[in-house]
Order: sequence, then structure tokens, then C-alpha cells
Amino acid sequence: MAAALPGLALLAELSLASAAWSQTPPQGAPGGTPGGLAPPGGLTSGVTGNTPSMADQVDAINRHLNGDRQGAAPSGRRDRARPATAADVVAGAAVMDSAGVQLGTIESVDAQGAVVLAATGRARIPLEAFGKNSHGLLLQTTKAQFEASVAQANASPS
Repeated sequence: MAAALPGLALLAELSLASAAWSQTPPQGAPGGTPGGLAPPGGLTSGVTGNTPSMADQVDAINRHLNGDRQGAAPSGRRDRARPATAADVVAGAAVMDSAGVQLGTIESVDAQGAVVLAATGRARIPLEAFGKNSHGLLLQTTKAQFEASVAQANASPS
């Protein structure tokens, strides 16, 4: 029986240690964050829990890329480019580049596209390539790129 006492004493110590361990209050979340999740680096000051939606993030990136860093236009409406319809593309209409600089004027329109008269020549542009905003018809290019393409297309073969 004397040999069994040291084993019982060890068992009693283990059960007391286990009981003490289970009564230890849980550690708080890192930095006091709810749920124990902290941003990388553990910094939580200024975290509000309001994460913008994916659409809001994409809109913010588009505003940044398009130069609209202050949000909505003063009128509250944005003058975003949208696809032009075939009815929008008419002879005599001015065509602007992505920065609003005039590229040329539409000379004629048919089912294959519109013929745009530019300083460096004429170019047939598919109707699907035209966009529009409140300033008129647009092409997604710069004036320099457009004129270089038109000049190259109108160059006579040597």
C-alpha cells in the first residue's frame, strides 16, 4: 500500500493542476479586437469594422484612374462615358478623344462604320467603337495615337 501512495499523490497533483488550468480566464483578443482577429502587424487603432464593398472599391479605383479624386461632380452626377448607339453617330458630329480633345468630324455613316475626317486623313471607325457623354461622341484613344494610326493607314505604299 505504501508503494501506491506516491502514484496517488502524483495523480492528485495532476488533477489539481488540470482544474486550475481549466479555471484560468481566457486571454483577451489581440489589441482588444472582437473575435480575436487583428489586422497584420497587430495594429487596431482606427479600425472601424466598416469595410467597403467590392463595388465601392472598384468605383474608388476608377475614380482615381480617371482623375476624379474628390468623388462626385458638384452637380452630384458623373459624366461617365457610355456606349453610343447607331442613332448617336451622325454625319457632322465632332469626335473627341479620351481627354476631350477633338479628333475630327464624322464625314459619313453606313453599316460598316463611320468615316472620321481628321487632320492627317480619313479613317473608317466601327460604330461599336464610339462612346458618348454630355460633350458628344468619344473614342477611347488619345489624339496622338489616333492621328498616328490615321496617318499610317493613309500613307501611300512606296
